[in-house]
Amino acid sequence: MNRTAILLSLLLTAGVASLAAAQGPTSSLAQRSLPGVPNGQGEQVEGAIRDLSWLYRELPPPRKIQVQDIVHIRVDEAAEMESEGQLNRRKQSNFNAILSNWVHLENLKAIVPDAQNEGSPQITGQLNSNNRSQGTLETLEEVRFRVAATVLEILPNGTLKLEAQKEIEVNNEVWTYYLRGICRVEDIDPNNVVLSERLANLSITKRESGNVRDSYRRGWLLLMWDEWKWF
Repeated sequence: MNRTAILLSLLLTAGVASLAAAQGPTSSLAQRSLPGVPNGQGEQVEGAIRDLSWLYRELPPPRKIQVQDIVHIRVDEAAEMESEGQLNRRKQSNFNAILSNWVHLENLKAIVPDAQNEGSPQITGQLNSNNRSQGTLETLEEVRFRVAATVLEILPNGTLKLEAQKEIEVNNEVWTYYLRGICRVEDIDPNNVVLSERLANLSITKRESGNVRDSYRRGWLLLMWDEWKWF
């Protein structure tokens, strides 16, 4: 009984396949016809990949981008810097000054020599200066966010000039991001996303305002002190 059922199933499958082949070509992967398999070893098969693979799919044509279109940018920038410096400076100066000749104004009419009857004035001194400074700087900065940019201009060579602005406000805290850059059309993936590392002339600006920013913002006196470094 089982053999009879299996035989009937095979005959039915062969009949359906023959009927589908008689109806012409189809786009189904299971029914796509492939070129003949070579008989001898080393014989090449002629045909494109789409004719040889059942999994091949035609890529969609690239989308034509126009001015004011929206492109999503994924920003993932990291910078790390480490610097160490040490300065030792020592200076010693000796000076000896003698005033051997002098003049005075006589009757507001003439300038005449003034003899130093009590000896020539003399100044002798020594100046020692010792300055030592040591500094270590280690910074690690990371910027990660996603933003939607608009196509500001299409350059003559086909590259795109992008510009984006994003503002987030939570209670009294405000974060504002500005981004500008130039990218190629082929750098935009099918999901309409481009990575920040593929942008040329990339400019990222982040501004903060609110209570958190006020807690570590320097005042004008500290700004002047750090700018001029008087001591």
